[in-house]
Amino acid sequence: MEYQIQMVYEKEDVGAMVRAMEYRRQPEKNLRLATKIAYPIFGILLIIVAIGTIAAMLTAGLVSIATIVVMVASMVGGVALLRRSDSRGMERRSWKKYPNKGLTLTYTFYNDHFEEVDEVSGENTYQYISIASANEDDNHFFLFTASNAGHMLRKDCFLVGDPATFGKFIRIKAAVTIDPIQ
Repeated sequence: MEYQIQMVYEKEDVGAMVRAMEYRRQPEKNLRLATKIAYPIFGILLIIVAIGTIAAMLTAGLVSIATIVVMVASMVGGVALLRRSDSRGMERRSWKKYPNKGLTLTYTFYNDHFEEVDEVSGENTYQYISIASANEDDNHFFLFTASNAGHMLRKDCFLVGDPATFGKFIRIKAAVTIDPIQ
């Protein structure tokens, strides 16, 4: 056994995973910033279009299927863009939906594979070659497999091994770079 990590995910950990997934979708900092600015602006504009459509229908007395479709589509699109831009809200919703609160997870890293053990799904074994990418923030390592499964490891929960050397270990075993999340 090279490393062992045992943890119970907390709200902050699920939030960190949401941020890691967001980073993976848009690793370019400027694109993330543009999205963060554009989504709320266009969301508000679409809601204004929906309100304007309602006002036009009421004042002109013209109600048609096309205007109702435009109004509903604008309202739904606007709300969706506003919700998508709210990463803190997404973190809260993800924690609320997270089914394994209080569940202890244990990751054990051996020379040729690693294992994940929890009380619900039992033991799962992974080969290092299955790790397609990896990220790191101040408190976590994130390992993503080719099937897009995510493994989050808290740095303060290492029972065996040192988190300071874990990044190098994964880079060698999985042949991936560990990209920092900014």
